[in-house]
This record gives sequence, C-alpha cells and structure tokens, in this order.
Amino acid sequence: MRVLKAALIIMGVFILAGYAYLGVEVVKRFSRHASEPAREAPEERPIPPVAGGVAALGLPAGARIGDLVPAGARVVFKVTVPDGADTLYILDPRTGGVSPAVTTGKAIQ
Repeated sequence: MRVLKAALIIMGVFILAGYAYLGVEVVKRFSRHASEPAREAPEERPIPPVAGGVAALGLPAGARIGDLVPAGARVVFKVTVPDGADTLYILDPRTGGVSPAVTTGKAIQ
C-alpha cells in the first residue's frame, strides 16, 4: 500500500511539473521582449506579370508538367523535358508570373 501511495504522489508531482513547464512556455512565447526583433517571413522575390495572362515557358516537345505543390501564395511545379533534366518553376497566380527556380540539367552561366 505504501508503494502505491508513493507512486501516486510521484505521478502527481510529474503532472504538476508538466503543467508548470507548459505554463512557462506559453508565457514566454506570448510575451516578446523589446530587445528581441519580431521574426518576419523571408522576403519574396518579385515575379513580373505576364501580358495577356498566358505564360509561355518555351518548353521543347515532349516536356511534361507535373507535381504541383502550393507554396504560400505561389505554386511550385516540376517540368521534365525529354533529355531527362527536371526544372522547378514558381508560378504566382495573382500576377501570372512564372520563373525557373532550380534545374537538374547543365549549369547555366
């Protein structure tokens, strides 16, 4: 019976310690010090709008567009061309601007 009481007391202490830790973390995250700058989202690279609302990517015949992924206010999609090089493009639906981001092909110089 003493072992059961001791286990109950120890578990109660752990539960109280957990609630105390949670309370401290909530207070720390909701109160900002004046010396700490507020974290801001990384600055987005501007994409120029496309005239007419149609973006021509200039892809060769046989290129495939796939793997559309939303990324904040933009859409990232993968284009695979017949020679095997993949390119990630960033589309801004608000303006229609498209820009290549990363390619697995030859380095552009």
